[in-house]
Amino acid sequence: MGDIFNRISEAVRYGQREEIEKLADEVIANKINPIDAIQKGGVDGLNKLGEAFENLEAFLPELMAGGEAMKLLINKLTPYMESDKSALEGTVVIGTVKGDLHDIGKNLVATQLAVNGFNVIDLGVDVNNNKFVEEAEANKADIIALSSLLTTSAYYIQEFIERLEKDGLRSKYKIIVGGGPIEPEWAREIGADGYSRTAVGAVKVCKELMKQDKITEIIIGD
Repeated sequence: MGDIFNRISEAVRYGQREEIEKLADEVIANKINPIDAIQKGGVDGLNKLGEAFENLEAFLPELMAGGEAMKLLINKLTPYMESDKSALEGTVVIGTVKGDLHDIGKNLVATQLAVNGFNVIDLGVDVNNNKFVEEAEANKADIIALSSLLTTSAYYIQEFIERLEKDGLRSKYKIIVGGGPIEPEWAREIGADGYSRTAVGAVKVCKELMKQDKITEIIIGD
């Protein structure tokens, strides 16, 4: 069984979508636990890809290809997960804030969260504050993740947190922020619960946030 996990890991690491299709069919045919295939195979491959990227041994196109291969694996295997066995860590509503059309970083975070067991509601880019609130309420979100790559749009993150305070909703959600112009000090100043500059770090922050009922200090990721 370990062999198929290794092959899935390699296929994700190198973004081999056709190979992922075949391996997913093999998992289904042999009644291998799909959650094990995702976690022990796909996540392992994505972790290796992330390490290669940080060491300049892989580049953005490869990172995106690996993420697409992983999403394909999840989509193929999700229907075969046992209904009474949930792998979900929690629900995250994520989006790039109003006035900002950048999505590469946000997409990487969304993918990493999904493959690490979170139910991810991706709202896309240029998302206004009302939409974040509506979707968080509708999906009973645990965490709201806001991304910004522009200094001018970062203001909307602060405005969003102030909006939650005003509406009496702040205690319902953990807020994680990130993006080019965002610094840990500013995230702490505006009252965010977590901050990370990387997708891998964002997963760690979200997992830590899910363990805590009350946040006394902002959690900083990688």
